[in-house]
Amino acid sequence: METISITGASFLTTFMPSTRSSTSPVKINCNFTTCPAHDQVTNRTFGSSSEECPEYFKWIHEDLSPWKDTGITLEMVESADKLAYIRIVVVKGRVYLKKFKWVFQTRDVFNIWGILQLLRLYPGELPDLDIMFECGDMPVIKKSDYQGSEAAKIPPMFHYCGSDSTFDITFPDWSFWGWPELQIQPWETLKEELEEGNHKVKWKDRVPYAYWKGNIWTGQVRQDLVKCNVSEKQDSGALIYHVDWLHEEQMRFKHTNLASQCTHRESSIQLQFQSPHSYMHNVRAQEIGKAGSKFIQEELKMKHVYDYMFHLLYRYGKLLKYQPIVPEGAAEMCLESMVCGGRGLEKTYMFDSMVKGPSDSSPCIMPEPFDSTTLQALIERKANLTKQVEKWEAGEN
Repeated sequence: METISITGASFLTTFMPSTRSSTSPVKINCNFTTCPAHDQVTNRTFGSSSEECPEYFKWIHEDLSPWKDTGITLEMVESADKLAYIRIVVVKGRVYLKKFKWVFQTRDVFNIWGILQLLRLYPGELPDLDIMFECGDMPVIKKSDYQGSEAAKIPPMFHYCGSDSTFDITFPDWSFWGWPELQIQPWETLKEELEEGNHKVKWKDRVPYAYWKGNIWTGQVRQDLVKCNVSEKQDSGALIYHVDWLHEEQMRFKHTNLASQCTHRESSIQLQFQSPHSYMHNVRAQEIGKAGSKFIQEELKMKHVYDYMFHLLYRYGKLLKYQPIVPEGAAEMCLESMVCGGRGLEKTYMFDSMVKGPSDSSPCIMPEPFDSTTLQALIERKANLTKQVEKWEAGEN
């Protein structure tokens, strides 16, 4: 445990093992009028990295491919301001925020917090940036709106998710640094609890169903998912639970603790690895479950989250054809302004997810883009699986 001093008080926090350094504990002074300058924003020498990034990093190349030949102009960026919730600008290692509209809960807060931690981890390594960010649930830059001559005007929009029909640039979800409103802890802590929870109930003793739990009213896909629920008329092998978050808040979230959900053979986290046979063949289902758990523990460690952010933002910054400047009406954001202004779990999660200091090694080695044959095979495989699911929905074999 490390002690952080802040205006005379002491807080205990566990720093992420993957970002430890030999620097002294962080001291934060809340008696300031402007964000202080930090020595660590200057370039420094990192140890070389021999670790290759996970394969999913290849999708960074695909997300940025619409601007590969044209680059990104100021006009392109500012054309997204009507859809964006916030604008994040980084100039000489300092972060500025301009807010366009109300953001649900603390999504924007922890979004900014994550970027500040990235800059602490790899100080002086990123170019200046100008980012429009959409903080809602659905991608918004539709490919159908940018055909023909409009294809040269695609606005780059960062978002927590993307889709085949949109150009939104996928960026790590804000909840990697915590979701205080739902008492979901920062990912490094939660990941360890998930691993512990995964060992509490043996595979053979688990409920032999896949399950999903969440608010079914936040998207059509979720409402369609309800049709797959077990009923008197069908045994689909899936249990779908609707969550009323207002009720859960009143119950102090005792039924939605993620680490206590490892009681079924497949969960919402593992469903992305499912095949149609997983419900019919227990051995195969167990293999899929293990693969999902391994992916979470090894491929989604926080170091990889930061490295994904780094490689995405580095390549995005190099595409900018102008020098970013601080926009009118923007406020500077820094460790001090966010921690000193935080309250309750918001402040606690900031301390729990705070990067202690610069990394001792450079980011993982970025993989080459997909070759055209491999990418086409992935697209066709996904299309074939989608068609098969549609046949099942229609009652066909």
